[in-house]
Amino acid sequence: MKKVIVNALKLNCSEGRIEKGETVVLSDVEIAKITKIRPDILTVLEEVEPERKVAAKPATKTARKSSNAKVKSIK
Repeated sequence: MKKVIVNALKLNCSEGRIEKGETVVLSDVEIAKITKIRPDILTVLEEVEPERKVAAKPATKTARKSSNAKVKSIK
């Protein structure tokens, strides 16, 4: 993963549309793929450690009565 700055008017990549002068973090594979087609479009600023993705906890389920539960009716 590397932090890069865009030198062209626009660039479409995995991060979406990037305009001239914006910085973005891209993978080494994606940088190689982009510079193979347009060599002068990116300037590498620095190496960045990839962020660890924390697994999201599943949402807690609320307790529900079963469909055959006894319900008190008001009479």
